[in-house]
Amino acid sequence: MAVSRVLYTGVVGVVLALAGAQPAAGQSAAPFTLADALARAMAESPDLASTRARVDAARLAVPEASRLPNPVAEFRSENWASGVSRSVLPLDTFAEVTQLIEIGGKRGARTGVAESRLGVEEATAALARQQLSRAVVQAYLEALRQRERHRALTAQSADLTESLRIVDRRVAAGATAESELLKLRTEDARAAVATMRAAVAARAAIIALGAQVNAAPTLEALLLPAVPLPPMADEAAALARRPDVVAAQREVAAAQQTLRLERARGIPDPAVNAGLKRTTGLNTAQMTVTMPIPLFNRNQLAKVLAEGEVRAAALALSATERRARGELAGARETARHLADRAGEARRTLVEPARAARDAARAAFAAGALDVLRLVDAERVFAEATLVTIDLELDAIAAAIDARLAAGEDPLP
Repeated sequence: MAVSRVLYTGVVGVVLALAGAQPAAGQSAAPFTLADALARAMAESPDLASTRARVDAARLAVPEASRLPNPVAEFRSENWASGVSRSVLPLDTFAEVTQLIEIGGKRGARTGVAESRLGVEEATAALARQQLSRAVVQAYLEALRQRERHRALTAQSADLTESLRIVDRRVAAGATAESELLKLRTEDARAAVATMRAAVAARAAIIALGAQVNAAPTLEALLLPAVPLPPMADEAAALARRPDVVAAQREVAAAQQTLRLERARGIPDPAVNAGLKRTTGLNTAQMTVTMPIPLFNRNQLAKVLAEGEVRAAALALSATERRARGELAGARETARHLADRAGEARRTLVEPARAARDAARAAFAAGALDVLRLVDAERVFAEATLVTIDLELDAIAAAIDARLAAGEDPLP
């Protein structure tokens, strides 16, 4: 009896530590739903804040992309230190301004690049929101899973402890062999260890959830969400909504705009130079037009690289769409099967196991059943309960994953 008592005392200590974050007796924790967790994570996430900062910067960059090149001013004075008199060789003074004239659609191409980068940043932000949603859902459901497992194992451990007291009295009265007591003590110790491990896992899960949402929710505040509605069946519409597909499409558009700009840069731009000059005591105006001769360099290197980026982005889009179709089909299939099994799990698993356990307890109390058969009935009921918990939560997770795979919000 001493071993199981020590283990059970340890379990109680862990559970009390776990309850340190729980409300006091007589108080009920304010509900903290999955919708609450998602909303708080979206508001508190530094990762999402960083994506919003990039989107804001990209949006501000769009009007800046069409600005003209700056003019170049020049003031030049010549004939200094000539060694002759100023009357013979006076100073020549020039005041000029040179303006590059962009042709070939460079301004429009720069604006197109800026607009496409804005689209990429917006799609990246949407993808980050989806990834955060998936992480929060997983953390929330894992905390729920571990809480329910801990509850089920705690109940089993309490039932075994009560059976242990009965057998202990029977052994003391000489009605039962001590070997029966040792068997039950072993099972009680095993259940105590399982309960302790479940308590530790539940505590770790709620801490992980708290880190995701930047809060300190309690296990008792979590509510089991309903299985959400399945996603729409239209595959084309689902692909059009998926952030990863949209991001890949935007990358193609950005690569195309970059290629357009590099092609425009292969067209030389004239420069107009105009100003005033004073030579030999006379003030005159002057104007010069210069034009690079595209004899050796037509920006071919940049254009070749940009063409490669367009092809790579198009292939990446194709791969993303193929992967998205597979994820969508797999997620829908998984969600459908798990929903069907979860809906009948309590009827087909838990209720028969409960009936068998209750019958075993009654027979054991009447002295018509040995300890091993009672232990087996208790263990079958506990396993059926744990399997059902996992199945129900897996069904919820699969339904949410199917919605995310279709580009929808995790909850309707």
